Amino acid sequence: MITRLVLALMILSSAAFASPTTQRFVLAAGANDGGTDRVRLRYAVSDAGNFAAVMAQMGGVDAENRVLLSEPDRADFVDALHELAKRLEQVPPTVRSEVLLYYSGHADETGLLLAGERLTYRELRAELDEIGADVRIAILDACASGAITRLKGGQRRAAFLLDSSTDTRGYAFLTSSSAEESAQESDRIGGSFFTHYLVSGMRGAADVSDDGQVTLSEAYQFAFRETLARTVDLRGGAQHPAYDMNLSGTGDVVMTDVRQFTAGLDIGEQVDGRLYIRNGDRLLVAELSKTAGRRIELGLEPHNYEIYLRRGDGLQKATRRVEAGERVVVLASDFRDTPMEEAVLRGGIPGAPRRAARPETGMPLRVELHLGRIGPEPSASVLESDAIRTGGDQTAEDSALPALPEPIRQIQPWETLGGLTLAYQMHPRFEATLSYSTLASDLQTDALAADGLSRLREIRLTGWQFGGRWLLRTSGWIPFLSASLATVTGQERGRSLLDDTLWQREQGAFGVRLGGGIDVSVARFLSIGARSGYNWMSAFSKPIGGRRKYNGLDLRLALTLNLGS
Repeated sequence: MITRLVLALMILSSAAFASPTTQRFVLAAGANDGGTDRVRLRYAVSDAGNFAAVMAQMGGVDAENRVLLSEPDRADFVDALHELAKRLEQVPPTVRSEVLLYYSGHADETGLLLAGERLTYRELRAELDEIGADVRIAILDACASGAITRLKGGQRRAAFLLDSSTDTRGYAFLTSSSAEESAQESDRIGGSFFTHYLVSGMRGAADVSDDGQVTLSEAYQFAFRETLARTVDLRGGAQHPAYDMNLSGTGDVVMTDVRQFTAGLDIGEQVDGRLYIRNGDRLLVAELSKTAGRRIELGLEPHNYEIYLRRGDGLQKATRRVEAGERVVVLASDFRDTPMEEAVLRGGIPGAPRRAARPETGMPLRVELHLGRIGPEPSASVLESDAIRTGGDQTAEDSALPALPEPIRQIQPWETLGGLTLAYQMHPRFEATLSYSTLASDLQTDALAADGLSRLREIRLTGWQFGGRWLLRTSGWIPFLSASLATVTGQERGRSLLDDTLWQREQGAFGVRLGGGIDVSVARFLSIGARSGYNWMSAFSKPIGGRRKYNGLDLRLALTLNLGS
């Protein structure tokens, strides 16, 4: 008996919702282009498509009564409003009419911005006043869109609640932000926060009365609460949806009928936590919090779905296939633990435990130019006369040179240490590095003898270093520790001033460098920093520039191009 009664109520509910005495019209517009002085949005057009789709699937909107505008200019938008007004004139007086206008795009304190052209809020309200519908609902997902609610005293506040009957007349303006705030979109959810949660609510997440229908107040309350919660700690600041409404009569407006759309997921009563539902294209189609004891029905298109459940610091996942006309039940026992890395690989689950994300655009690569000094410099106490001066263990080039008496001194100090580093981010706190550096000097050794015997030397040290950096922070001032292995090549070329004898010597060695540094961002793609480290190396078999080892401290300044920003 109870089963029959429930079925009868469902049939009556669907019949009332789809009653021919009501006609519903939707005009959805998405404009990523707000003009040359505005940053181009990414998801305004797709947001409009998502809103129009859910209204067609579960909102009782016939195909001929739905208009979707992509990148309209001002004239296109106004023409669509005029055409809508003409369509409403053909609706018989005995038929109840409802119009829903949705806009996602750029706006400011005075109006909508369509390809650089402005449609003021006063003009928009005047256009809507000309539309002779019983109910007119305008949903604006744009920066400062809350300014439209000030024209007649509307203000930022929590969701409004109306009676539960269906005899409502008038208008309602819902906006994604207040007059002073920015409306924000996210690559991680693939759309704007407000529209994402509004559509999630209309698919069934907002049905707190559990009657299978989502009313205007339920959808707005859900979008208000979720948008505020997800934006409170973002760089753009907390985003407060706003509204202005003048609805008379005794009722609320039913936005969607979830049970009329037969495909979807039924989330069991024992499921408890934060749910994220992704389709087979890895798009986040619904997001909600659920408590145990409440059953939720979500109307979804036929697709493969991954349902993520976050509870505390853990993440679980269930997979389901939804066919046309099929409602699939998801129980608490269907979920299995899943590593958080998987969620990151699939584009990330908002709010789920995860590693810090790499930059969302570009490559995780940095290119550095660094300049500095190395010490201690060679001095008279460490310069060696080696085999050239002692006569032992000489090469063919060495034997052609005369022996030099003491003392030997350095005339030209070491010049700038320069180089280039490529740093590739393999983990949010680790970078693999490949560096090239070079150090050159002109050195003159002479004997303070009567004949003034002397030689000129050109010394160059080059090194390739492969290693890594461990970042102690990942934003703002970024200190790090570094370690690397190196191959060092020493080259010495010389000429005797006595007889113009020339010679050249080149040797190789290995080295290790330990150090650290800090980077500071000065622009989106640019940062500056300082590096310091100590270098150890194996000895050259013969001295280069009077030394067999060049151990010592280096100090460098770096200019970095961040290709992953």
